[in-house]
Amino acid sequence: MPKIAKELGALAVSRLTQPGRHMVGGVPGLALQVTPSGARSWILRVMVGSRRREIGLGAYPAVSLKAAREHASAKRDEIATGVDPVLARKKKTASYGPVRRVKSPLKTPRSASSRRSRPNGAIRSIPASGATRLQSTPTR
Repeated sequence: MPKIAKELGALAVSRLTQPGRHMVGGVPGLALQVTPSGARSWILRVMVGSRRREIGLGAYPAVSLKAAREHASAKRDEIATGVDPVLARKKKTASYGPVRRVKSPLKTPRSASSRRSRPNGAIRSIPASGATRLQSTPTR
């Protein structure tokens, strides 16, 4: 039989500063996680099928105790219908497709071949912002 956490109020939650996971009650598995640096966040620990899941519900001051309890009960309802919230979130973010990186034309090249002189002694120059473009001149 699982332990039933004592239901804490907003004032008691605000006084939790020791590092660790503090069960706050109201919703089974709802806890306030306090890191050694002092950062606090809401965690919902649940079993989804045969897997233990820790679902983040947000940072403590930004998400109140009441809102955390509402989010936790909504997540538990989702789990009861057979949805894994963690996998659902991963599928949602994966649907945006791959991110394409574009090189900026303003950055100087960094490869070794770009630092060598060009054919016929021509040297490519990239002007600084506001400067006029220099012309490449071949040497004899």
